[in-house]
Amino acid sequence: PDLRKGTMAEKILVVDDEWELRNLLTEFLTGEGYDVIQASNGEEALELAEKEEPQVILLDVNMPGIDGIEVCRRLKEEDKTRFIPIIMVTALEDRDVDAFVEGADDFVTKPFSLVELSFRVKSMLRIKYLTDDLQRSLAYIEELDISFSKNTAESLAPLFYWHRVCIGESVG
Repeated sequence: PDLRKGTMAEKILVVDDEWELRNLLTEFLTGEGYDVIQASNGEEALELAEKEEPQVILLDVNMPGIDGIEVCRRLKEEDKTRFIPIIMVTALEDRDVDAFVEGADDFVTKPFSLVELSFRVKSMLRIKYLTDDLQRSLAYIEELDISFSKNTAESLAPLFYWHRVCIGESVG
């Protein structure tokens, strides 16, 4: 995919309790060609991530209720959402370590440059595409291995039968 400009297939989830920042990010990312969905709290973020399957999540750390670090932890625990790259958006530099421990892929500190944020989103999209390709390849290899094992067992079964007959084992 061409990562210089987003495509409408690339969905970004913006999570922040401050509507001004949500709207600023939505306007900017939409202008970059992304399909942007918004959540104003942690609960809504968890629901939308599961339902919408965004390619990248921009997640504020400080929110009422479930904070961004807890949202990150929960998303990384679920099979369906664990490989979605998460960029933590924080004003608190001392919580960056906590965010990485819980599985965050990157972070930006407020105030941040929209150009820098754009580069970080593109970088996370590259990682997401590579991860998706790797997952598809691993699933294909597993499918081939299962198919090979099944076919091998089926084709060798008569030989095992006759081997057991020839050595005088009881065949039932």
